[in-house]
Order: sequence, then C-alpha cells, then structure tokens
Amino acid sequence: MSECLGLLLNRDLADQSRGLPRDTAISCGPASYDPSDWAWEFLRRNPDYGADWRSSVPRRLPHVTLKDGTRLLRLRRRFPRAEGWGLYAFADPSVAARQAPVFWHMAALKQVVRLRAAPATHREGLTPLTLSRFKADRTAAIGVDNVPFVLLKGPGVHVAVEIHDVAVLTNEFAPIFEIDGFADLNAQTELLKRLHRLTEQAPSATNRQAFAIDERLHHALIALDESLSGKTYRQIAITIFGEKKVAEEWQGPSQFLKDRTRRLVAKGTELMKGGYRDLLS
Repeated sequence: MSECLGLLLNRDLADQSRGLPRDTAISCGPASYDPSDWAWEFLRRNPDYGADWRSSVPRRLPHVTLKDGTRLLRLRRRFPRAEGWGLYAFADPSVAARQAPVFWHMAALKQVVRLRAAPATHREGLTPLTLSRFKADRTAAIGVDNVPFVLLKGPGVHVAVEIHDVAVLTNEFAPIFEIDGFADLNAQTELLKRLHRLTEQAPSATNRQAFAIDERLHHALIALDESLSGKTYRQIAITIFGEKKVAEEWQGPSQFLKDRTRRLVAKGTELMKGGYRDLLS
C-alpha cells in the first residue's frame, strides 16, 4: 500500500508540474479522507456532473469563513440540478477533496444528528457547546428553510448535524438532541458517540487503525482513473499491484488478479455513476 501511495503521489505531482489539470492525474486520497471525501472523488470524475457544472450559473457560489474556521454557504434560492447530485450547490470538479469546500445536501446524508439549540444557560451545570469545540473541519450550509446543516469532518469519519437555530453557528448553546422513537435510538446513539469523540483530541491520520484508508475504495479510484485514461486491465493491475506481482500472477490458472482488476474497474465506474451516494452514511 505504501509503495502504491508513493508512486501515485509522485505521478500526481509530475502531472501537475507539466501544467495538466489536477483531475487528469491519478488521484490518491490522503489518510485523512472520510467517506464524504471519497464520495466527492468519485462524483467529480463523472462526465455528466462536469457538464452540469460547466452549464450552471453561477458555477461557484461565494462562501464565508467564520471566525472559528467554519466555512459557511448561505443560499437565497435552491439549485435543483446540484441537488440532483446530492449537493446544495455545484463544486468545481477539478478540485480534490479537502482542498475546497463541498457542501453536501442534508437530504443526501443517510444519518444525521438532529438537535435544537437552547440558550447556554438552559440547564445549570451543563457545559455549553460551540462549533469550535469540535476538532474537525466544518462546512455549514443554510438553505432557504433557514435551518443550518453542519458537516463535521475528522480523519476518516464525518458527522452530519442539523441545528435548529442559526445563531449557534457563532454562539454558545446547550444542545437538545432529538430522537424519532425507539427505532432511531441505536443509530442516533452511535452518531452521538462519534460526535462526542470529535470534541476530544483529534486522532492522528497516521497512527490509527479504526480510521485506516479504505484500500478497496482507494484501489477502485485508481482503477477508474486508469480506465478513463484508456489503459488496459493489465496496465491498471501494474499501477495498483506492481509489475512484479502482475508478471508472476497475470497468466496464472486462477485468473484471480485479472478478475480482481475487472471488479475494481467495475466498482469505480459504479461509484462514479451514482454509487457514491452509498458512501454518505
């Protein structure tokens, strides 16, 4: 895995040094990527998404960065074509994940923490919260319904939060969490644990097992890039697994490496064409 990572990063830098757009290089997600980052990496390679982005007006909506570092997009109207891709507004497909804000729509996220923000003095002895207490990258969107939606992104993990009070984006508040009956209890409990962990010391992207890079997604993304570049299955396999392994196993009786490479290309194509939504859990 480390050899693959180094090889691809070198090729990516080489492509950029020659003046090629970043999306023509083979992308290699850093260890800090969470599932929503991987979703964006597959979506931004979709040619239909690229066509919609190029024809959108405006292509880019201005966002502001709050004093705590939260990037905020406030919408005065809806953008149905962007919503069709699971976004509040279009993001530039030439820009990789974590390098520019991608505002995923609340409806596209499968699991969302819902809370109402009470005044910080709501309950005696309760430590108030601010968004800055979460040791994570934060993007926030306020739609036409005036309800803030915040995506907290830590190494390998994200938590989506719907907050019913605009003022909490900059002020202290006491959170009152909402649960839709017993059927929602287990899912919300796990989300709240994840949310609480983000108030503690952020885990290292390199010294953690729980948030290790999803190797299959990584390989599927490489396979997709190589396939879109017109490479053969054998060439794709060499990029992912190395020339030595391919030379030893490509013509073997089991056909395992060939089948694995085909599956990775198919998986990458599936994720690009809409399967990325399944990553937004």
